[in-house]
Parts: sequence; structure tokens; C-alpha cells
Amino acid sequence: MAAKNRKFEDEMKDLEDIVARIDSGELALEESIAAFERGVALVRSLNQKLDEVERKVELLTRNAQGELQSAPLAVSELDEKAADTPSERGGSGEEPSF
Repeated sequence: MAAKNRKFEDEMKDLEDIVARIDSGELALEESIAAFERGVALVRSLNQKLDEVERKVELLTRNAQGELQSAPLAVSELDEKAADTPSERGGSGEEPSF
């Protein structure tokens, strides 16, 4: 049962425990399926919590007088910054030549 008021860290620990149990092979097939379903529910809950936090993140900037100001961080700003950064694979952002 996924309670909304559970801490992110607690749910993450539960998910890690489930993954470890499934990976260990100690569970019967039916138990593995139930654990998998519980893991999927935890992933959904964790993603929802991350989405909520993302909406709360603020971008701190300095004005001309050097004072800190805060403004909502738009996801599109993150996308633009990511697009401006060279690809980790190629480094130059261009397709590799073969």
C-alpha cells in the first residue's frame, strides 16, 4: 500500500530492497511477480514526488545590485541548457564520422 505521506527516502529504500530480493532469486515466481508489482507502484509514487519537487525548484539569480532573486525554474530552460551542452558521447554535438 503506497501512502502519500511516506518519505521519498523510505520508498526508495523499499524499492532497493525489492530489487535486491528479486535479483537474489530467493523468491518463488508468484512472490517475484507480487514484488515486481509493488516495485512498479513505488516507481510511480517516486516519480510523482520528483515531479512535485521539480515544480517547486527555483532558480536563484543576482540582479544588477548583486542581490539574490528567485524565479520559478521552467523545464524549458533546463531543456535549452541541455541542448546547448555537447553530447557526452561525441563531445562536439555532431554525428560521428565512420
